Amino acid sequence: MANPLSSRGFIIGRMPYGNTSLIVRCLSQQAGRLTLMAKGAARSKNQFAGVLDLFYLADFLYQPSRTGEMHTLREVKLIEAHLGLRRSYANLLAAQYFAALIETVTEAGTPIPGEYELFGKALAYLCQVDITWRAVERFELRVLTLAGIGRVDEDLPQAFRALHHTVPTLRVDLVKLLAEAAG
Repeated sequence: MANPLSSRGFIIGRMPYGNTSLIVRCLSQQAGRLTLMAKGAARSKNQFAGVLDLFYLADFLYQPSRTGEMHTLREVKLIEAHLGLRRSYANLLAAQYFAALIETVTEAGTPIPGEYELFGKALAYLCQVDITWRAVERFELRVLTLAGIGRVDEDLPQAFRALHHTVPTLRVDLVKLLAEAAG
């Protein structure tokens, strides 16, 4: 059995698995996108209680899978909760969209230092400032540039169609919410 690995990352998704476990998706600098099984995490007296929420930055100790992409979470240490995101639904939706966008253009298990740093800066920004359409466009262009497909004269939907990707559906909701707020 391989030795456990550690990585610092942002929790970008979580969903229940069975009655007591969670599947947690993370974005880490060293290991890229990770999928971790947190066994028993839904129990109230579990070691993971209260530390596996969306957009938390944490240090993860996990047992790598012998086959497949789902690893077993052993320990987690919370670094930053990014609670400022919860002050605005628009900011929370923007953070979800940014995470979905990065997931769309990256591969699991591949180091993504640029995307990790960009996402960390975006979360810090969203904790302090209300999201604007200009900030969304800048983030999109930066992600596309890191992926090697961004050009100043091309918007995100055009670039994604060229790659046969689909734009995350959260973009439509975010555009609508920002338009309502502006008008």
